[in-house]
Amino acid sequence: MKTINSLLIAALMCATSGVVSAASATDPTPLLTRSADQLIGVLQSGGSRKDKADACRELAVIGTSKAVPVLVALLADEELNHMARYALETIPGPSVEPALRSELPRLKGRPLVGVIGSLGVRKDTKAVKPIAALLADSDPLVAQAAARALGQIGTADAAKAIEKALPATASANRLAFCEGLFRCAETFVAKGKTKDAIALYDRMRKLSDVPHQVRTGALRGAILARGPAGYSLLKESLASNDRVLFNAAVRAALETTGAEVTRVLAVSLTQISPDNQIVVMQALGARGDESAVAALATQAKSGAKSTRIAAIRAVAAIGAAASVPVMVQLIEDSDGEISQAAVDGLAGIPRREAYIAVLQMLGSPKADRRITGIDLVGRRRMVTAVPALLTAATDSDAKVRSSAYQRLGKLAAPAEVPAMLKLLSRSTDAQDLSGLAEAISSICTSAGSPAAATEQVGGVLSGAQPAQKGALLAVLGAVGGEKALAAVRTALSDSNAEVHDAAVRALADWPDAAAAPDLLQIVRSASGSQREVAFRGFVRLARESSAAAPEKLKSLSEAAGVATSPQEKMLVLAGLGDILSVESLRLVTPHLADAAVADEAGAAAVKIAEKLDAKESADIGKALNQVLKAAKSEQVLDKARKRMEKLNLPVQ
Repeated sequence: MKTINSLLIAALMCATSGVVSAASATDPTPLLTRSADQLIGVLQSGGSRKDKADACRELAVIGTSKAVPVLVALLADEELNHMARYALETIPGPSVEPALRSELPRLKGRPLVGVIGSLGVRKDTKAVKPIAALLADSDPLVAQAAARALGQIGTADAAKAIEKALPATASANRLAFCEGLFRCAETFVAKGKTKDAIALYDRMRKLSDVPHQVRTGALRGAILARGPAGYSLLKESLASNDRVLFNAAVRAALETTGAEVTRVLAVSLTQISPDNQIVVMQALGARGDESAVAALATQAKSGAKSTRIAAIRAVAAIGAAASVPVMVQLIEDSDGEISQAAVDGLAGIPRREAYIAVLQMLGSPKADRRITGIDLVGRRRMVTAVPALLTAATDSDAKVRSSAYQRLGKLAAPAEVPAMLKLLSRSTDAQDLSGLAEAISSICTSAGSPAAATEQVGGVLSGAQPAQKGALLAVLGAVGGEKALAAVRTALSDSNAEVHDAAVRALADWPDAAAAPDLLQIVRSASGSQREVAFRGFVRLARESSAAAPEKLKSLSEAAGVATSPQEKMLVLAGLGDILSVESLRLVTPHLADAAVADEAGAAAVKIAEKLDAKESADIGKALNQVLKAAKSEQVLDKARKRMEKLNLPVQ
């Protein structure tokens, strides 16, 4: 029977003798709006299909034996058969089954299929014989429904009937017949008739001319139904050369708990092909049984690379304390893929032992091991290991220091910034200074406190050497803010060229448009690399600005006015192409006369023109005609022609 949900139960509590209570009648629910007698009256009337379907739905909640004859009368109606059965399947009492059985000889086609299914839902044991007779029906839908219904009833007689009919049935029906047998076997298990279930599964394992999933399911069922006694069958099937049976055995193992199953799987690793070994290893990893680690570790240390990697992954998936030393040992493997698999495995083991192992790697005498440890600190998000990273940041090996800086930038908090600034103030190596500056910038920007960061950097800046000042200015350029901008402006007047260049770069990297006026001034007054850096920074700020389009256009127009090289003009054109307005198009058009950037100008003009409204056709036509005359790129020319054709614009 259908499971009646809490809402239906609440409705049933309001009903007495098939009549809705006074409280329910005065305040009806969406489920119950009329009494059972009224609903029966609807079914006997000339009402619409919807009215009758709604009545069936409510009778499924409050219907009694009184409604059975009326509902049965609807079973021959293909439109109402389903809803009538929906009600009949839930009505309590012994009156439903004989009424449904009586319809079996009278119905055909889909209505008959539905009634067969309802008898299966009601688990009517008296229906086994008449339904069994339908297993030979010429209509495959009827024969298949009969097999499935007998499976739901799940008696020994039902199983015998299906087995008897199976050899003679059409091939199209065989899967449904086997489904019925599986249902019978599952019912046997549920009722404690284990021997009957095992016998049925074993007979199904020997069937021929059945889909492979039948053999798979039968073997799985035979192993599981046997319990511990099924381990020998599991072992035998794991050694099978039949891939279907092997996979079924592995599936059964995944559904079975206990150390003995783990042992059977582990022992099989030495007896099966490499491809099957990988499948078993995956199963052992999924089971998570620590007792499998030793066998998997053996496989991980030698053999084909694919099986070694599979073993490593399985050990990591188990994630036990015993998994950690296996990973640590294999990180030393000479094969890079094996070593990387072990690193990946250790990164994902969420145990204290793994945490300790990573910290121990940071103290290794081998630089590459220390680097791996630093990488794992980051991947495992080991925030408590930040002090160890600060120590690694003073390592004698440059690569170790660089790795430590990168992880500190991701894991350290503002509280660690003073210590990192102290490291920066003592460093002279360009790569160290760059790495520390990047890490400090990352910490400060992530924390979202530019004022505090500026204060800390400013305290070191005044007494720093030129090289260190350059790194500190880079931090200020990443952090931004009024105080930081003031400090960088001061550095622009520094007599040291290195500091002055660093200040320009800091302005060019500024996070907002506050530095734009300073950059434009540098563009107008400086030359060489400083001018180039300032120009690129100014255009970047204009393009990335959150200001409205007119403000962006103003900035880009200023940039266009001071652009001298084709590269600078291309930067401006790229920015103008992002602003889809007539004003932007008008700023692009004059650049078509410059042969050095004609194609770039054409591309920008076309990009804008493709997005402008047709009401701007006059400006579009004027610009695209110039594109057709000036551009050389066939792609640009083709796009220009297509846009003009779409707007019916004349070529001049």
